[in-house]
Amino acid sequence: MFDRKNDVVIIGGGLQGCAIALFLAKAGSKVTVIDKTVAGRHASGVNAGGLRLLLRDHREYPIAVRAMDIWAHLDQFVGQAAAEASEVQLQTSQIAIAMDEDEMAWAGERERDMKRRGIPNEQLLDGADIRRLLPGISSQVLGGLVSRPDGHANPANAARAFRMAAAAGGAHFEERCCVVGIDLNGSGSWRVTTDRGTAEAEIVVNCAGAWGAGLAGLVDENLELRSMALSMMVTARVEPFVAPVVIGIDRPLSFKQSAVGSLVIGGGIAGKPCLEEGTSFTVMDRMVSSARATVDAFPCLSDIPVLRTWSGLEGVTPDGIPYIGPSARHPGLWHVFGFCGHGFQLSPAVGETVAASLLSGNIDARLQPFAVDRFQAGKPAQRGRNDAA
Repeated sequence: MFDRKNDVVIIGGGLQGCAIALFLAKAGSKVTVIDKTVAGRHASGVNAGGLRLLLRDHREYPIAVRAMDIWAHLDQFVGQAAAEASEVQLQTSQIAIAMDEDEMAWAGERERDMKRRGIPNEQLLDGADIRRLLPGISSQVLGGLVSRPDGHANPANAARAFRMAAAAGGAHFEERCCVVGIDLNGSGSWRVTTDRGTAEAEIVVNCAGAWGAGLAGLVDENLELRSMALSMMVTARVEPFVAPVVIGIDRPLSFKQSAVGSLVIGGGIAGKPCLEEGTSFTVMDRMVSSARATVDAFPCLSDIPVLRTWSGLEGVTPDGIPYIGPSARHPGLWHVFGFCGHGFQLSPAVGETVAASLLSGNIDARLQPFAVDRFQAGKPAQRGRNDAA
């Protein structure tokens, strides 16, 4: 199965791995993507599908803005049919609602801070603004923040679109294939040993998501990461009443209404991660807080039944932004993981910038904040108040 010469081996077939593979393959590189299950099986395909600039860490904005442009022209990258299936909806807005004075004060300071940084898209809303944009919102909501370019997409179909486009461009996929070792061979190339054979390449990219730190540990590189299982739930269908994605500032709230009318509700509720088994479970007692936050915001939804729940495995770094960059110890090894539950929107631009950096040998300046050795220089910057998907 591994009888081809590789320029790059990518370990992990989620959106990040597939996007990198797509841009490398389009540039003529020989790429193999190895995934222990199937591409997009974990966080990439089971998240909320949020395409948001709203409430992002300011360090992510240069990548996030470029990613939004790719999402807006997705057909140019994955083809018309796959782009349509991805159901990209932009300019429908994402809105963070403030339920009390403390959240409202924070929202005002956030808007001022982002403007000082030259990031003008987050706009402060008062109560009247909120009620115009969100009919049925509770009278308790005092205001909030809106990012009007934002929207959402279908995560499972988008993950499939990037996988198919990468394969069509020449990337080779080995799925249901478990990596058991990584080392340098006698000629200085990397050798990736799996339960089904060995792959060799000049460059290896670790896109293993929640398993990324474990993979780095195979080459004695310690990258701090904790695993989490973000949970989602879907309600019965209701008449269309909300176009924006609605998220909380300090409350476990994140929901959108799908094209068929059902509500997709998240809010950062933790399930039970089971890394060794490659799965995760929702913890139903914890889902109550997300349901309560939704009903607090929209009392009209109190009688809508929840039909199903699910969770997806993800990795979280100490400062809430991912590792994206070359290994601090091993030339030819890159780490691209730890997206903390908000990597879906970033993925096309991550793929583009990482691929360009690998091809040119020069690290794109937009990746500097995500350096894998950034914690060695001192205390990391604190994360923001919201990390919704």
